[in-house]
Amino acid sequence: MLKKLLMMSLAALALAACNDDADEGIQYASSNPEIVNGIYSGRNMHFYGTAKVTDSEGNVFTDPEAWFEFAGGGETLVIYMHQTRFAEKMPQLDMRIFRIPYTGGEGASLSFSSESLIPQVRLPNQVGGGYSYQDMPAYTLTGVEGSVNDIVCRMAFTCSVPKLGSYRMEYEGLLLVKK
Repeated sequence: MLKKLLMMSLAALALAACNDDADEGIQYASSNPEIVNGIYSGRNMHFYGTAKVTDSEGNVFTDPEAWFEFAGGGETLVIYMHQTRFAEKMPQLDMRIFRIPYTGGEGASLSFSSESLIPQVRLPNQVGGGYSYQDMPAYTLTGVEGSVNDIVCRMAFTCSVPKLGSYRMEYEGLLLVKK
């Protein structure tokens, strides 16, 4: 009897653990209404997933809470990488890729690529306070490739930072439900 009670308690605990995402308010979409026939509507899409970064020495850093946001419209995307970092000791930065052209696919899909892009980093304004995005050529991204297929976003690029090395970032995330 005690053994059955213990097993039932463990089962209840396991079910509660499976609902941790719901407790934190994270809910994933079951479809993507923002892309219709390969055309992005312009309403922001938020993706939550994992970024895996491999440095030039083969060391791997994984961020299991990577948050990417897409904005834009019918021809270009703005991709925000919130609190992103390429190494464990790197400070978190808010970066964006500004106005990258995309190609529509079938249904709720699109893809994008570029040989080289200069990202922008969100920095405090020197005068008047607040923040603005500023070009960051030291963080130039190469081999940029990405896609959104229904609720799945994938993106990859290489970032070579002078004196710090080269970092290959691979991201996969799921579309969050709009609240």
